[in-house]
Amino acid sequence: MNNIVIICTSYHRDYIERMLKKVHETAEKLENIEIQNVFWVPGVLEIPYAIRKVEKESSDNEINGYVVLGIIEKGETDHGLIIGQAVIKHLIKFQTKKGKPVGVGIIGPGVDPKQIEERIEMHAKNAILAVEHLLKEPSEWK
Repeated sequence: MNNIVIICTSYHRDYIERMLKKVHETAEKLENIEIQNVFWVPGVLEIPYAIRKVEKESSDNEINGYVVLGIIEKGETDHGLIIGQAVIKHLIKFQTKKGKPVGVGIIGPGVDPKQIEERIEMHAKNAILAVEHLLKEPSEWK
């Protein structure tokens, strides 16, 4: 069994709770995934720090992967784009350094508020499915 930790952002909490519910529903159908814990952080920018802190406080084999859930809305400046790029860069660095997958369920950056609703389930489901897929042996990646 693979233990997964989910990091959720509190900003847009109502949407994120719906995403979290979809992750749980999807994980229940997967034979090799168990959600070990769910942590909440203020926003997307705090996700990389949260993963590193959770990772540091756990044993190496305790957590096999992560799912992150958040939303970066379109703003009047490039602030959200910069945050999105920085966070993704750190998540990729973590994955390659630690050898643990991170399923990215971040809607945006640059999402129009009207587009959020239609993306909730798809992003949440795909985030947990990505982790489940990557935890298989490469010979099973078909």
